[in-house]
Amino acid sequence: MRFFLPGQTEMCLAFVTLIGGAAVIHRVLCHVRTLPDVPFYLIWGIVLGPVLGFIRVPFDSSFTVNMLPVAAGVILFAGGAHLPLDGLRRMRMSITLLATLGVLMASIVVALFIHGIWNLSWAFAWMCAIAIANTDPASVIPILSQLSVPGPIRITMEAESAFNDTMSAVMTSILMAALVSHGSFAMVFEQSARQILLGLMVGLAMGYAAGAISPRSRMLSTALVMTTAIIPYLLALYIGSNGYVASFTAGLSWQFRQHSPSNVGISHLSTVARIAIFSWLGLIMPIRIFRTYWPLAVGTSLVLMFAARPLTVLGSLGWIRGWSIQEKLFMMWIRETGAISAVLAIQVGTHFPAWKPSILAIVFSSIFFTVGIQAPSTGIVLRVLGLVSSQKEKIPESGKQSTRT
Repeated sequence: MRFFLPGQTEMCLAFVTLIGGAAVIHRVLCHVRTLPDVPFYLIWGIVLGPVLGFIRVPFDSSFTVNMLPVAAGVILFAGGAHLPLDGLRRMRMSITLLATLGVLMASIVVALFIHGIWNLSWAFAWMCAIAIANTDPASVIPILSQLSVPGPIRITMEAESAFNDTMSAVMTSILMAALVSHGSFAMVFEQSARQILLGLMVGLAMGYAAGAISPRSRMLSTALVMTTAIIPYLLALYIGSNGYVASFTAGLSWQFRQHSPSNVGISHLSTVARIAIFSWLGLIMPIRIFRTYWPLAVGTSLVLMFAARPLTVLGSLGWIRGWSIQEKLFMMWIRETGAISAVLAIQVGTHFPAWKPSILAIVFSSIFFTVGIQAPSTGIVLRVLGLVSSQKEKIPESGKQSTRT
């Protein structure tokens, strides 16, 4: 039995089949805490789609275009709600540099490679580089939560993954607006700044208002979490703002709530979004495109992993006292490409059809390599570098000041 998915009924049936199988994988992996779950979801989608052909979904289908951004917004909301405000304050300098200067440095390295080696246009090179320069909270957060990672590293890496996803999305929006409208940079920047400001306002208002509600039943608490995670993104898009900024800001402002049962709801919702995203990414993995563009895609992925990321960590944290060589080496290895990059690639391909095959090959190759290689080996690298804590650390909500700011 095979689904080609020409209609919404078949699409929904395929989605249920895909997520149901991935949920079984999740239950099995819950008993094997040393294995990250994200690569298995990706492999499950690849086997079900490109390998066996049981479900065939166009990568630019309406279901893909509409589902992935909303799920990515949910993950950004969960990332913002997950980050301890006190930890953010103590590690603010390292996080800020990695999420801003780090994204820019990684983009420069990758863009130079694409333009210089492959002689492709600067516009295309920058678009691809910005799309894959971010790290994915959907994979980074669950992987680090399963390992005995020192608290400062965990706070910094999880915060970076949440912040730089938003940074990458904003930079992509600015560049696309500039290329599509052919307007001046000042005008595009002004429009983007207005969108970001509106997104901040929407996220702050909705997250804080929802956090002030204290439902007594677990069902109402779960419903409140789902509403708060999804509505800011949709509302921001409706008013012409940036949905990713609104989702992440809503998660941060949610932390001002006075009740805690919803933490479980946020965790469950994030897990569902993670399963849906990476299973679906595997399902739409463009294997045929890889056959044509594999040298460009593989080369860019390797440059991202072994050149751009190390230079990003050295350039951002090299001058900050308190980070040891082992910690920096570990942070060089922690960077998985994921949901936001895939969403950005699909959006770029929609606006620039001529770029679609090559940018999809680059982005999905980066997802495959980083999630398939770096994610499973994170625990090994942690042990080799001697950074395993004596016991699994919780992210501190308060405590003495850290020198690694």
